[in-house]
Amino acid sequence: MSEPLKVPTMAECMASGEMPKILFWVGYAGIFHDRAKKVNLALNKILNHTNVKFAVLGIEETFTGDHSKRAGNEFLFQMQAMNNITANV
Repeated sequence: MSEPLKVPTMAECMASGEMPKILFWVGYAGIFHDRAKKVNLALNKILNHTNVKFAVLGIEETFTGDHSKRAGNEFLFQMQAMNNITANV
C-alpha cells in the first residue's frame, strides 16, 4: 500500500507558525498535464522522504501571467506576479 500524499499549504504552515524552506510552485502544467503530474508527485515524495519542509500555495496559487507577457501585456503580467509574490506573506 502506498502512503497518503502529504502536501502542506502555506496557509496551514503560517497558521501553525512554521516557515517552510521551499515554496513548491505547482503551476497549471503540474495540474493538467500527465507528464508534469508525475514529476510533481515524484518531487513531493522526495521532499517528504528527506524531511524537507515545503509547502504549496494551494487555492491561493493563481495564473502566472506568462501568456500575457508573451502576448505583450506587461501590465497584466506584473499584476499577476505581484499577486503571487505577496500571497501568504
